[in-house]
Amino acid sequence: MPASVFETPSKRKAAPEVLPDQMSSEVGESIEQSELISDRDVHKTCYVIKPSGNARKKEKKSYPFIRLDQSIPETDGHVEDRWTLYTKSIEKIQTKLESLLNDADESTLHRVWNYVTSTQDYHHEAYTLLPVGLVLAGANISSHTRLFTNISKYIEQKEAQKVATVVVTLRDASSLREALRKIVSQLVGQLKADDEDEITARMKTVPQGDQTDKRLSYDLDLLIDWFVKQESVEKIVVIIEDADGSDGNLLPEVIRMLFVYRNRLPFVLLLGIATTLPIFNTKVPKRTMRMIDFESFDVLHTDDSLTRLLDEILLCSSTQLLLGPGLFRSLLKRYNNHTKNLETFTSAIQYAYMTHFFANPLSIILAPPKSIAQSEDHIIALRTIPSFQSYVADWTSKEECDTEHIRELLTDSTSVLAFVGSCQKEFFEFVSRQSDALKLLDVLQDASSTYSSTTVKRTRAELYADAITGALRGSPIVRELVMFITKMSAATVDNLARLIDQKFDKNSVIRKMRDSWNIGSMNGKASHLKLISNISKALQEFLDANLKSYTDIVFHELFVFDSVSLCENAFAPRYRATIEKALMQPSYYLCHPSEAAELEKPFLSVAHALYRESGTLINIYDYWRAFHQVLVAERDTETMANESLPTNEDEDAGYSRGLTPPTTFLESQTLALFYKAISELKYLGFLKEMSSKRGGNKNTLVTLQKLVWDGL
Repeated sequence: MPASVFETPSKRKAAPEVLPDQMSSEVGESIEQSELISDRDVHKTCYVIKPSGNARKKEKKSYPFIRLDQSIPETDGHVEDRWTLYTKSIEKIQTKLESLLNDADESTLHRVWNYVTSTQDYHHEAYTLLPVGLVLAGANISSHTRLFTNISKYIEQKEAQKVATVVVTLRDASSLREALRKIVSQLVGQLKADDEDEITARMKTVPQGDQTDKRLSYDLDLLIDWFVKQESVEKIVVIIEDADGSDGNLLPEVIRMLFVYRNRLPFVLLLGIATTLPIFNTKVPKRTMRMIDFESFDVLHTDDSLTRLLDEILLCSSTQLLLGPGLFRSLLKRYNNHTKNLETFTSAIQYAYMTHFFANPLSIILAPPKSIAQSEDHIIALRTIPSFQSYVADWTSKEECDTEHIRELLTDSTSVLAFVGSCQKEFFEFVSRQSDALKLLDVLQDASSTYSSTTVKRTRAELYADAITGALRGSPIVRELVMFITKMSAATVDNLARLIDQKFDKNSVIRKMRDSWNIGSMNGKASHLKLISNISKALQEFLDANLKSYTDIVFHELFVFDSVSLCENAFAPRYRATIEKALMQPSYYLCHPSEAAELEKPFLSVAHALYRESGTLINIYDYWRAFHQVLVAERDTETMANESLPTNEDEDAGYSRGLTPPTTFLESQTLALFYKAISELKYLGFLKEMSSKRGGNKNTLVTLQKLVWDGL
């Protein structure tokens, strides 16, 4: 700061004009002085000078997305547009998912509430066992917190003040005392105490004026006093989220304690199970199972929930991006065989959206900003898309070719953007028609199931991939359904019309088609046969016209994402292959491909290479000597000194910075690096240490055993 700021008061009063309007701070920024220092501030140790609003430059907004300069040179505005499109799309998906999950869990919440309210009163003679509800919440543990929080809120909302709920996770409780303390503290309202501060916890639970109470914070007798004072509470619901994730006998001990107090406190226990009932029974002792009276609740979402997710997220009118057939088949297979969880399925959809908007610079075409019209690079990239090139080639091969139209697309940027807009409208119409066609197939299958009990229904999700590729047009399932229409009775026709009225809106094409059937005009066999012939013909034409392939749309690469490998590697990664690749080829991760030849392998990669060349048992001394020889051969003395570990001053004594260290220093240095590499390989699970004694327990031979072989 300038010296004039810290002058004496007399000097500043005599010549206040010497203070500059702008002063330089210690960091070199130009800041504007807003007011002079008054006399009463002379004795202050520091001063605050307020900068003006225009002094500092506004910081640039940063986005998680980066500029894709290698494919198409982008500006910061293009990155912002891609990020904005992505966030808006994800917000819509999350909003619809939240509504869908709440509706899907509604039946489970209602059944659990009925069970809680229907349990016997704890004073009843039949109240000899502890009522326990086993909630099969699925393997996705991340969704358990949301589910059990909703259960707690739902019960409290339904029962007002009659039921008190508490949610506990056993993975955070190291002992029975800690688990009971959580239950007591959440119900009574006391703070959780540490194990070493029992006196403080006890004093918090003791009423004022009563210093003779010796009960601790995890004593369930405290709940009895609390329950007596709470006249409106009739049930105490204890919810344990991770019942099958607890270690040892913690869960059986908690159940036993609640069972002991069942005649004094109206406990109802809800256990969240991520596995299955048979697996849970193997973990709980039989003596504990004899203490409980349980009922199970399956929370796994049905195919109806997945169908609704398909309609409201993938095939809705506002869909910006369509999942390709290969990616959707992969996600559906993973859903059916492993997760059975809508949140996991939607997470994969969100990842697909993120990958598309992150890695594709042309994704901003989905909502083209004004900057695209001024970016010639984006226009050139649009003309290189395979579907557009095929469109131009097919158009020019026609005998009557509109050369003016093709010339405008190849030379005029405005024409290309207008053509992309028309293709996007065609894409929206394609999505709407696919949705109607799949709903119609669903309705026909429902109607045929009432006609024939042997019909095996395929869900809308199972038909999605074949529908958008055009494989359903003329497929056996469509032929069978059309054949069923030709054999419908009058009652089946009425049932089909009723299902169409339920599934489709009044303004849809199917409803208008159904209104034209004039079912009430059937008076005899001839009129009936004519009617079902007209119905089958109309439905056949509708399915043939709407079950088309997405590849027929020009620029479909902008609207359909079908990268299976990216999502499979993200949601089912092969950790071992990735780690081995990183150890054998570190240049893939540590430098640019052009610098791979100059990269010196890390010490861990050197140790791993020697590990792969050795046998099942490795002598640690031989391993060390080979490691030392490789480093000495590959690295000169100066490089070794620069990349070495810090040395003691005693080892550096007598040597200047420019002189070469002694050989003993190199050996001690590489020995430390060797120990570090061995410990990291042990941590990764490649080997373990073994020791065998020889010569009457005088000499100990240390060896390493390989645990992982390459290629298995």
